[in-house]
Amino acid sequence: MSRTAKSCVVLKVGGSLMRTAPELLIYLQENLEQIFTPIHTMLIVPGGGVFADSIREVHEKRGISDEAAHWMAILGMEQYAYYLADKSGIRTTDDVDKLLPGISILMPYRLLRSRDPLPHSWDVTSDCIAAWVASMLDSRLVKVTDVDGVRINGETVAVVDAARLKEMGESCVDRMLPELLMKDGRDCMVVNGNYPERVLAALEEKAVRGTLIKGNI
Repeated sequence: MSRTAKSCVVLKVGGSLMRTAPELLIYLQENLEQIFTPIHTMLIVPGGGVFADSIREVHEKRGISDEAAHWMAILGMEQYAYYLADKSGIRTTDDVDKLLPGISILMPYRLLRSRDPLPHSWDVTSDCIAAWVASMLDSRLVKVTDVDGVRINGETVAVVDAARLKEMGESCVDRMLPELLMKDGRDCMVVNGNYPERVLAALEEKAVRGTLIKGNI
């Protein structure tokens, strides 16, 4: 697919934002003209949230295989996508090769089943899927979550190298995300989705409270 990083953005919307995410997406929809100079297409990649959490519990307590848990968790992302679409009125899509201008919410199951690019592990969840999609589309990647960014020694940092984040292990992103960012040479902006104006500023590439994870160093 021929796209430039300026014409498309992948926005990962965490399941931790379930209460406020619909309002965030409506806010972004209402500010399309601001966002879409220079962005023309925005693809929302849903997190798993409570839907994936329930699969994790079944995986741990009922002894289902990693394979089954992986695909059940992807379906959990689809449940969150349906929720976001229902509450915001934004369309869904399962075809990244035919994205329409404007905002769409990804239904990831069919895409992942057809290409299956990532390990089947709890180290690989929706952040990694969003990074993989951003790589396919050659797009910018913004992760919205319920914290201000990556914290180091108790403080939110403005910039962190993916390599350092990988060494840290635990953070507000998936364990494997730093590795994918380094492999692809792609950055990821982490911003608090409870503040829609911050997300808008991040999409416009303005200075904003959050953390830029540098994959290309």
